[in-house]
Amino acid sequence: MDTSLTDVFKRTIKALSFSILIGLLSVAGCVSSGGGSDPGQANQQHIKLALNYIASNNRDLARVHLQKASEFNSRSAALDNGYALLYQSEQEFELAERHYRKALKTDKHYTLARYNFAAFLFNQGRMQEAREQMQTVTEDLAYERRAQAFYILGLSAVQLGDSESGLESFEKATQLSPGFAPPYIQAAEIYFQQQRYPLSKLALDHFRQLSAPTAQSLWLSVRIENRFGNRDNAASEGLKLKNLFPYSKENLEYQAWLKTGKHE
Repeated sequence: MDTSLTDVFKRTIKALSFSILIGLLSVAGCVSSGGGSDPGQANQQHIKLALNYIASNNRDLARVHLQKASEFNSRSAALDNGYALLYQSEQEFELAERHYRKALKTDKHYTLARYNFAAFLFNQGRMQEAREQMQTVTEDLAYERRAQAFYILGLSAVQLGDSESGLESFEKATQLSPGFAPPYIQAAEIYFQQQRYPLSKLALDHFRQLSAPTAQSLWLSVRIENRFGNRDNAASEGLKLKNLFPYSKENLEYQAWLKTGKHE
């Protein structure tokens, strides 16, 4: 897979990280800022509120609640995960990494922090480290977002030039969560490179059933239809690519491809 897809991958990872944060907040809106009589419960409530404020980009209040949480338990892995997310949102990357590592030192089985750390490493371009951390995440059979973890594991593998392992991870992600769209398009790209065109078309069709068209999916569709000799379909997909994503790198590739005459 073209390494120029890195920016697309990074946007995807950021979205996945944010979705996990939102998942954590499903109960956050129901808690009050009062700590109650249980220090452990108060600690967790303030952390949840802090995560809520991080998600809404209100970093000042997030910091206030993290500080309050630390007053009840300053050695909480969840607290350090919260601080890591806060500093990451502020692009204080050294501090973010320090807190991720501190969280995992406190509780090496805290999968959420490890997932967030792996995504952080991916966004920093540290693919081998991201791959190692996410491999550990996928081994937690109880983790509710193993599909997303396998997806990021696959992206890391592809970026390291191991497309076969990447494909295995994408296939595992689709098995765990058939309604999760991103792994299908990545698998379709690899199948196409392997000249397994029927499988590429099948994976792309699954993606299109679950997601709106993207520049990547349309450009792949052009190439697949061309391989099957469906020139009209290829041209139609190319026109969609040009109209919907005129400034995408995929459209530039498509325009260059047209000039080569390989579609004829």
